[in-house]
Amino acid sequence: MFFTVLTVIGMGFASCSDDSKESDVNPEPELNQSDVIYGGEVSGVWEAGSTIRVKGSFEIPQGESLTIEKGVTVIIEENNEVPVEIMVYGDLYCLGEEGNEIMFTIPEELKAENPKRVWGGIFAADQQEVAPNMVFQYTTIEYTGALTTNNSYSAHTFKSTVGKGVPAINTMDQNTNLVIQHCTFRHNGQDGLYLQGGNMIITNNVFEGQGDEAGGEGVNFKAGIVLDLAYNLFYAPSNSAVKLSGTTDNRTPGDFTVFNNTIINGGGRKNNADLGSIALESGCNAYIYNNLIVNCKWGILDNVTDPAKETVISNNYYYGYTQEMVDNFQSSAANPDEETGIAKGEVAAVKGTKAQENDPHFVAYDLSTSTTNDHIESDYDFHLQGDSQALSAAASSAEVEARLHFAKEGLTINGVTYKTPAPASYCGAFGTK
Repeated sequence: MFFTVLTVIGMGFASCSDDSKESDVNPEPELNQSDVIYGGEVSGVWEAGSTIRVKGSFEIPQGESLTIEKGVTVIIEENNEVPVEIMVYGDLYCLGEEGNEIMFTIPEELKAENPKRVWGGIFAADQQEVAPNMVFQYTTIEYTGALTTNNSYSAHTFKSTVGKGVPAINTMDQNTNLVIQHCTFRHNGQDGLYLQGGNMIITNNVFEGQGDEAGGEGVNFKAGIVLDLAYNLFYAPSNSAVKLSGTTDNRTPGDFTVFNNTIINGGGRKNNADLGSIALESGCNAYIYNNLIVNCKWGILDNVTDPAKETVISNNYYYGYTQEMVDNFQSSAANPDEETGIAKGEVAAVKGTKAQENDPHFVAYDLSTSTTNDHIESDYDFHLQGDSQALSAAASSAEVEARLHFAKEGLTINGVTYKTPAPASYCGAFGTK
């Protein structure tokens, strides 16, 4: 295994100098390619199939990169004094493959306690000469959301607050390029993604039960972002599945295209949930098509006093098991306590006015399942049966394609060009099998 550790205190890890010659420090034989990181600066390559144990926060220096190859397991130790965080000043490439995923997790003995806030997540830095870039493919990130302490890196950057729960991934630079594809986010105590700048393709991921009873979004996007978000499954986010903001932090308004996502049980776990499926605010530009919204607390909401600047909301498909859910999908629905209401101008929606109308006909999922359930069982299958109305409810491909940011030229990171996939002819993330 090759990687560079510049400033690490401790034993039991392999390190290499800049000329790639092995140092005098070798891994303990009994670890069998299991490396222990206590902190400092890390770059290089974590080789396929290896196990890395992280006991302290570390950073990837500016001008350098860390590549994590397929099948790597990263075990994050609990540190209540200063929860582990990964700070990215350079570049991070997590390159798993189908059937050989990368895993960011915690020790097995901790999992029995069902924790949700063990470590602090991954943070891409701001205000550098060269913005950091990140790629996550076939990667699972779980058990983040730790509360910041005075010595936490993120306490001085992310919201600049001590005692704040942090997301699995955060960006801050408008020039950062970020690709997240075929990844899984689960057991996280705060937002799966809280992103504050960058150009982004986020597709084909699973966000399972983000947040807790106090709140938490599936994904939360702020100003300074250009985004294509598609083919994601959001299952039981505590509050909203997707939150889009426009003009915070004196940055350029967010420009978001959100299409072909499946959102289930949004807002069902937060105490007095104020959101539910998709939420807009603060002058953003949002183009929302072909999403399948099932058993969520609310439909697509906008801020009444500071609404989105430009929106196209079209061909979204709704189902509510209870009448309250269905009522909260209608154009007249509003939450005056939060100054939100159903977004104006939605067209070609399939909503219905009665409970249990427009059953999407999932292949295997009981629509009466409690909205407080935050776990995707192995027998759930959110593909559509052949008689589903959602198969023919989508907008025209040409209409959606006109709003995509990265379908033609894509985003190029580390010599690889990633492109937004084409829109589907059905609503939701999954068609028929």
